[in-house]
Amino acid sequence: MGKSMLQAKNIQKRFNGPEVLRGIDLTLSEGEVLAVIGPSGSGKSTLLRCLVRLERIDGGEIVLKGDTMVSTDEKGAVRYAPESAIRTMRRKLGMVFQDFNLFPHLSVTENLALAPVRVLKKDRRAAVEKAHALLHKVGLADKKKSYPHELSGGQKQRVAIARALAMEPDILCFDEPTSALDPELTGEVLKVIQDLAAENMTMIVVTHEMGFAREVADRVVFMDDGKIVEEGDPKDVLLHPKTQRMKDFLAQVLHMR
Repeated sequence: MGKSMLQAKNIQKRFNGPEVLRGIDLTLSEGEVLAVIGPSGSGKSTLLRCLVRLERIDGGEIVLKGDTMVSTDEKGAVRYAPESAIRTMRRKLGMVFQDFNLFPHLSVTENLALAPVRVLKKDRRAAVEKAHALLHKVGLADKKKSYPHELSGGQKQRVAIARALAMEPDILCFDEPTSALDPELTGEVLKVIQDLAAENMTMIVVTHEMGFAREVADRVVFMDDGKIVEEGDPKDVLLHPKTQRMKDFLAQVLHMR
């Protein structure tokens, strides 16, 4: 693996008392695909939201490409970098949500071009050309004039991936990108993520798709009750789990299938 892209140390998060993340340590290297799995309520999505600064942490440290986003001093005080620095850091992180979050009143092309023009100050014509190239990349070149309500769930999610790529992030984060989709539409989204992995895109994927985690991820992290229980090579973790909790989880997932 390449150089360090992200380091999270002893991440703690509470929501009105209960601890949701309990001392998470996580690293991500350039070109690595990290799959985060675990039961609902284990803290997977919360961890991702903390990493991209959609949630504030209550303790720990996050370093993004050598720049400290947040740290905690010896007295337990959490200190974030200045907001201007945070904005710059967040541009290195792309986020794809499970419910697409497309602007319904904008065409597919406009959904992709909006942020590069407004945030990155790109020339509009160049942003539109890049949008069309990305739509071609995700197999939606014929949908550039369409609106979100005219698309299937799988198509919406592929547009959402293209929109995240339009911001040229260093790390792409996915929060259960197929959980809102019918099973037959899941494959087309996973194929796009698989293609990105083949291009050495650095990614964190929170997912319930065990086959995807086994075949595409370089490393798997299994979370339960706000902690990392197991992590390692996907085939080792998924085929030869060391902990009873992991064995129980896999048995439940396979039974549900």
